[in-house]
Amino acid sequence: MGLKIKKHKIVAIMLAVMLMFLAACGSNNSTGPAGSSSSSGGGDQPVKIGAILSFSGNFAPLSESIKQGMELYFELNGNKIGNRPVTIKYEDDEASPQVALRKYRQLVESEKVDILAGPISSAVVYALRDVIEKDKVVLIDANAAANDISWDKKSDYIYRVSISNWQDGTPGAEYIYKNIGKRAYVLAPDYPAGHETIEAFKAAFIQAGGEIVKEAWPKLGTNDYATYLTDILNTKPDLVFPFLAGTDAIRFVQQYEQFGVKGKIPLTGTQEFLDPLVTDPAGKAAEGIIGATMYTASLDNPTNHKFVEEFTKKYNKTPNYFNVQGYDTAQVISKAIEKAGSTKSEDLIKVLKDITFSSPRGELAMDPKTHNLALDMYLAKNVWKDGKIAQEIMGIAAKGLKIPETPPAKTN
Repeated sequence: MGLKIKKHKIVAIMLAVMLMFLAACGSNNSTGPAGSSSSSGGGDQPVKIGAILSFSGNFAPLSESIKQGMELYFELNGNKIGNRPVTIKYEDDEASPQVALRKYRQLVESEKVDILAGPISSAVVYALRDVIEKDKVVLIDANAAANDISWDKKSDYIYRVSISNWQDGTPGAEYIYKNIGKRAYVLAPDYPAGHETIEAFKAAFIQAGGEIVKEAWPKLGTNDYATYLTDILNTKPDLVFPFLAGTDAIRFVQQYEQFGVKGKIPLTGTQEFLDPLVTDPAGKAAEGIIGATMYTASLDNPTNHKFVEEFTKKYNKTPNYFNVQGYDTAQVISKAIEKAGSTKSEDLIKVLKDITFSSPRGELAMDPKTHNLALDMYLAKNVWKDGKIAQEIMGIAAKGLKIPETPPAKTN
């Protein structure tokens, strides 16, 4: 009898040891600061996305638009990646690098997200770059167009699905020189995206034969552009080329008309001035602006047709290109996880380097040398149609435009 009891005890102990061993093995399925699962299946555990965007201040409309696009994509795909539900935790970085770093820590260390999306500001993505590299957390850049993220600050863990500042400033310059004017007055907010975009336009405009007669650098979030508009009238350039975003762009367009500059000096600009996010609230004041853009809702491809239909059904408005960036951010996250069969960063970066996907913008591919998309850019003009501004495509500004692999020489 005693021998039988001992045998039972030994069996029980062996079973307990085996269970402890299996539990320990199971606990090793999460690795890295983001707590990524090693399996694409991951059971029914949700894929956790951390979105760092600027929901307050000048960039709030951009952030809301990206959020709408992301949520539409996941809704159309059952709010799942594979068999795993998707959760998105949004944080407001207030367009502040310091705040963004704090929110990053919350998402990565406390929330243990699998992957990051955002941010809006170039200054913020520059601030996040080193901690992302150190922690090895993948960021899908939904908007921040900072050039150096594709150059000296390129990271294996950052992939941009929007546009670089170089791509925003370059493609319309030659057309503007040949068809609108030879002498340009340029204006942008005094922060990284402003300087990088204007530098790109200057280089292309001067190469085409043009002259930059003056540069102006208002603060981000400027309410009153009277000083600059007076200076434009006094300088008498052939044209004005600004880079502004969000409420800054809306105010500038409206005040350009109110000060009587419209009709005297042609207003051109980056794609921000050719987008419903600016043109809808600016109204007829935005009529006549010409520039280059990567997206309008009228693009003729199957993905865009479906996107516009579903977006209009859900939100009852015309999509803007920030909506598209959000949609494509969600799409790239989904496709990368499905293709990698994993949410581990080291698995994701293997497929993100050359990922391809069907965007409302067309068939797109990641450039493995810059982690930036090659984009078709369209010449477009704001026209007044059916009681609102619409974008009329005038032709191709650039086909498959890539950011250079290294920084071009700066102009004087």
